[in-house]
Amino acid sequence: MADLNFYEKDMNKIQKQLLGKIEKVLSGLVVLDEQSILVAFNQINFVDELSALGFPALLNKIKGSYDDQILTSAGFLGATTKNTATAVASLELLATLDLTTISSGVTRYANELKTAMFRGILTGSSSKSIMAGLTNTYGIGKALTSSQQVALLNDSFARFQRTSALKLFEDEPNQIFRYSGPNDEVTRPACSNTLAIQGKGFTAEEIDGLEVGGADGGGFNCRHEWIPV
Repeated sequence: MADLNFYEKDMNKIQKQLLGKIEKVLSGLVVLDEQSILVAFNQINFVDELSALGFPALLNKIKGSYDDQILTSAGFLGATTKNTATAVASLELLATLDLTTISSGVTRYANELKTAMFRGILTGSSSKSIMAGLTNTYGIGKALTSSQQVALLNDSFARFQRTSALKLFEDEPNQIFRYSGPNDEVTRPACSNTLAIQGKGFTAEEIDGLEVGGADGGGFNCRHEWIPV
C-alpha cells in the first residue's frame, strides 16, 4: 500500500527551519518595549514563513500521491464512461477536502506558535526559556509531526485508497476485489479473518457483509487495501 511516509521527514525539516529563524530574532524581541513588541507581532506571519520554507511544495507532493492513487485505481478499468468521469471528479473533490484539512492544521499550528511566543514575551520570560517551550511543543516530532498527526494523515490517505478502488467500479457489480496487505503480529483479527476467507476475492456487495469495511478496512490506520482483480 502506498503511503505518505515522506510527509514526516519533509515537515520536520520545515518545522526545524522555522524554529531556527524564530530563535535568531527572539533575543531581539524580548528587549523591546511593549509598544514595539505589538508593532513587531502585527508584522509577524508564520503562515507566510511556512510557505517560504516549502509547505506549498509539500502539499503539492501530497496532492501528487492522491492523484497517483486515482490513476492507479482507474488503471484497472477497461473502457471509461461518463459515470467514470463523474466518479473521478468525486474522488478529486474528496482529495481536495483532505488537503484542505492539512492546510487548516498548518494554519492552526502557525497561529498557536505565534500565540505561545507572544505570551512568553509578555510574561517576561527569557528568550532561552521561550525557545525551550516552543521547541518542546512545536518542534521536531511535535504538533504537525507528532506520531498521532502522522497516523491521522496516513489513515486518511489509506481510506482514500480503499474508497477510490470501490468508487471507480460502482457500475460493475460483478467486479472482484482482493483484500491486500500484511498478516502479521499486529494485524487485527477482522483483517486476518478476511484475508483467510477471501479465496478469489469479494464483490462490493459481499464486502458490505464482511467484518472489515469498504472504505474503513479494519479500522484506524489499517494497512490493507482493496485491489480490483
